[in-house]
Amino acid sequence: MITFEAKIREQTVRMYSDLPLKNAAGALMKVLAQVSQKTNIFNNKFVLCFGWGYFFLTERTDDKGNKFWLVQSTDYRNDPTKTRTDNVTPTLVVQNMQMECVSVAKATPEPTTMRDTVLVLKAAKNAENVYMNRQEKAKDGDSGWYFGLLDDPDEDNHKSDDYERMPSYKFMEFRPEALRVLQMPVGTVAVFDKNEMTALVDGDDKPLKFTKAEERNKLAAKQRADFEAEVAEAQKRAKMAAEAAAKEESSEE
Repeated sequence: MITFEAKIREQTVRMYSDLPLKNAAGALMKVLAQVSQKTNIFNNKFVLCFGWGYFFLTERTDDKGNKFWLVQSTDYRNDPTKTRTDNVTPTLVVQNMQMECVSVAKATPEPTTMRDTVLVLKAAKNAENVYMNRQEKAKDGDSGWYFGLLDDPDEDNHKSDDYERMPSYKFMEFRPEALRVLQMPVGTVAVFDKNEMTALVDGDDKPLKFTKAEERNKLAAKQRADFEAEVAEAQKRAKMAAEAAAKEESSEE
């Protein structure tokens, strides 16, 4: 488990992740610091909606008796509207996916949270070739997204029972790659073959750039290697500092 740590208004803030998601963690810490200038975030009641996810600050004490504030996120293994987890990896991964998608496509993001709903054609949930299309929101809490079959022979004959409206976090259970496009603007259409995005276009049917799984895997491997190199260098410096301190103490004696 990786620990990210920052000082915010003289308070120690930590978050735990399984992956070296330094950019996402840094962005979250920066937002917390900005919000802390306007409101008290250190009260065990604070809730932050940052991008797609929700985060909380909980007071803790470490093994040495030092107080710190832990960043928690919603727990998608259980009911995320009611439960929290100390491991922010799933939420940060989704945040990274969505920021990367918007950035590569050079689009202007339109916020969607994990609680916002998506209209889903039930027959599409386990289908291979599907698409997502974003329209204007019908009401608050509606993302505007529709998830359906790419080639639907019954498209004009569906009944209301053929659809269900679900919060966007439910896509973690059957099509996690669909979470990638949720911050894309109205008019966006994304096409998927199983859990791999194969096309992305804007409201004028103009193709948008997006990364393939192979590209993302290479980048993730490089980020992991860079992170491990940083850790190794920090450990080396700490060891050298400790040895120098011990040598100085010995010479004084």
